[in-house]
Order: sequence, then C-alpha cells, then structure tokens
Amino acid sequence: MSLKQALFLLLLAFLISGCGSRDPSAQSVNLAELDRSTRPAPAPAPESSFPEYDTTQTEQGLTIYSIESERQPIITYRLLFRTGGLFDDNKPGLAEFVASMLDKGVEGKSAYELASEIDFIGASLSASATSDFIAISVSGLSRYKTELLDILKSVVLNPVFPQEELEKLRQRTISNLISEKSEPDALVDKLRRKLVYGDGAYGAYKTEESVSSIQRDDLIAFHSEHLIPNNASLAIVGDFNGNEEIDRVSSVFSDWKRSELPVMAELSFPAVDGQTVHLIDREDSVQSTVRVAQQSIPKSNPDTPELRVVMSVLGGGFSGRMFQNLREDKGYTYGAGSYSANAAKFGAIVSYADVRNDVTADAVKEIFYELQRIGDEPIPESELEMHKKYLSGNYMLSLERPLTIAQLVQEIDVYDLDPDHYRSYVAQMMSVTPDLAEELASKYIRPESSVVAVVGKWSEIGNNLKEAWPVTVYDEDLKVKQP
Repeated sequence: MSLKQALFLLLLAFLISGCGSRDPSAQSVNLAELDRSTRPAPAPAPESSFPEYDTTQTEQGLTIYSIESERQPIITYRLLFRTGGLFDDNKPGLAEFVASMLDKGVEGKSAYELASEIDFIGASLSASATSDFIAISVSGLSRYKTELLDILKSVVLNPVFPQEELEKLRQRTISNLISEKSEPDALVDKLRRKLVYGDGAYGAYKTEESVSSIQRDDLIAFHSEHLIPNNASLAIVGDFNGNEEIDRVSSVFSDWKRSELPVMAELSFPAVDGQTVHLIDREDSVQSTVRVAQQSIPKSNPDTPELRVVMSVLGGGFSGRMFQNLREDKGYTYGAGSYSANAAKFGAIVSYADVRNDVTADAVKEIFYELQRIGDEPIPESELEMHKKYLSGNYMLSLERPLTIAQLVQEIDVYDLDPDHYRSYVAQMMSVTPDLAEELASKYIRPESSVVAVVGKWSEIGNNLKEAWPVTVYDEDLKVKQP
C-alpha cells in the first residue's frame, strides 16, 4: 500500500467516525419551524480601508499612482488615457478600434509573436475603450515585472496597426452588428442611449457604415494625437519596491514625447420628451424588452455614493423594489431592476425588465409607479440599512482585486473626483438616512422626464401602449416607420 493510499484510508475512517457521533449539547435546527416571513438582520458593515497610494509625475507629464501590496507575488500595470468615444470625430467605433488593435502587432513582433511572449510568462494583457477613456492593463508574476513593462511599452508606443488585422476586426465587428439586429437587449440599449443622450457623444453607436469608414490612417492619427504621456495615468498595484519601481518606470518611458492635448468638441444633450414610448417593432418577439430611462448626474457629482444607495433600494438585485414588484408580486418577469450609469460628463438612470407581451403596458406602469413612490414615501430604516450594508460589503470585497484598485485610483483623475472620494465612500453610503434618501430620490429620480424604449411585437402590444402614452415606432435600424 502506498503512503497516499494509507493517508486516504485514515481520512475516510475519520470522516465516517465523525458522522456517527454527535455532540449531545449541539442544538439541531428544525427547518420547518424557521420563520421565513422576517428577513434576518444584516451584519455590521466592514470598516473601509481603501489602500494608501503615492502620486508621482514624470517630466513627460505621465501621472503614476503606486499602490504596494506584498500579499501576493503579483503586479498589475494599468495605463489609462483621458480619451475615448467622445473623440471619435463622427466615426463611431474609432477609439474602440484603436484599443482593439494595440496588441495586433508591434514593431518587430507580429500579433502571434506578442501573444506567445505573453503566454510564456503566464501574463495577461487587455485593452478597452469607453466614451471617456482608453485603458490598457498587463498583469503577471512580479518576478516578470521587467518583461511586463516592456510589453506595455511596446503596445502603447509602438503598435503598427497591420492592415490585414484591421480588416479582420472590421469584418468581425460588422458581423456582430448584423447579429445585434436580432438581439433585443442590444437594440433597446442603442435606442435608449439615442433617446437620452442624442445622436452624438454618449448616444453615438457603431454602424456598418461607420465601421466601414475607419481606415488605418485614422488609427495612426488617433494614436499619435491621443495616446501621449501628458494625457495618461499609470497605476501600479502589487508586489514591488515603491521608489525603485517609480525610477524604473520613469526610465522605461523616458523617450515618450509629450504633445499638445486633444480638444473635445463641446457636448450638448437633447431635451427629453418624457412619458413617451419608443418601440422597435419585431414581429417575432415572444416578449417585450423594456427600458425606462432619464438623464442624470455625472460621476463627479458629490451625491453619487449616496444616490447609489437609493438606486439599490429601487432596483438592486433580488431585494430591489422593481424585482419585488414585477417578479415577486405581479409575476410579469423573471428579472427586473434599476441602475445609475455615471459617465464623466453625463449620466442616466435606467430601469429594465423583460416581460410577457400581454403585460407590457402594465409593466411600464408599475415601473413608473416605483419611480414615483421612492421619492414620495420615506424608505423604512430597516430596508435602507440592508442595502447600505450590502453595498458596503461588496465594495470592500472588490478591493481584494488589484485591477479594481488600479481602476478606482485612476477614476479619481478621469472623472475629476475628490482625492478622498474612495476613502470616504463607505462612510458616505452608510450616512444615508430615510430623510436624505427621500430628498435624493425626489431630486434626481424624475419619472415625468423619463422615456420608454421597448423592443417588442407591435401587433400585440401597440394598442395597449397607445392608450397610455404617445408611441413612436422604429425598424431594426432605428429609423422611424409607420406601424
């Protein structure tokens, strides 16, 4: 008998003996006697402990945030540029294409060779673009920090944007856009953004035409004008020596030339014609995909943490009022909720549900009811406390991830937040009282200024919707049509 087999048998004998004996003092629980009508009291919220970080600025204008942690032998570099879809210059998708192409070949290395180098050291590389920024991150074991930083430098400073890779990306994107025409969630969110934000800025979205118009020269020009050190911040999180690492990073990027900052066109947003319904007609829809949305505050607004608590009560998960009303009480849907989307220059409050065709109008009425009620009636202390502690706990858990820490530190810069924003984040959420919650809800949640976007079957849901609200009907290309 091997040692492994012997140990296994000993463990098995121990488990069997444990199952056969029980502490006579231990109390058994009769599940049938449990009172499920009363929600258990939430546990105390954890203490906030956002990590300390140092800020350094290089001669080239690059801002470096360093957060040391020796808990794991891992290091993350995240480079963020204060640019994105807001600078697409009438070619929606341009910033996204630039981000997607950064790792598709650099000077001296093909996309395959670069990917092989990353895989060899067990690292990960990602790049993404939003309306407000482009972010590139690389993570791996701290003993490979030299290699990781060299990889980051290569993809940021020396991408070659191969024409063949651009064509592959273009075809994939066009195929995805065609597929999205049969995806209700994608369609309704495009329409929702158009209604709330307008045709430009945050409301713009990729089309087959805009994607076809993007050329390699556009990528090169965007990269040259926007991906510059004085338009960027670098967050370093993980296992490293602070001063030594700052000196090394500064040396690696010493030949990165600063340049004139890009200028963003002035933003304007439409006046929203509230209490109107906008329907994308899909005759094969077996249910209606619903969004109720309004304009809201940017992330820099000091009320953002407190408003998040109110939004959690309104539509956060299984305990949110939207879910409890539309799912638990009415049985209209499997899921419903609300959230606040806060960008750098603007925001939106969105409520959502997928409902049966025959209850579409009734579901919209219930969403409006909850939007109105949360500003008219004080939130019970117990309900408020549960959501505050849930949000605080989730926030503290998120700080276990180095990439999340990097993201939050850089948000302070890109969203123009108070330097202590995330240090006081939990305290701000926990400070919300029923009176303050009612005040914030009345101030920011405005059902009278909300629009309804729906993807559904006009022939089954149109008449009921028309009885309650003015209705505009669109095709799958978001062009107005006659029903």
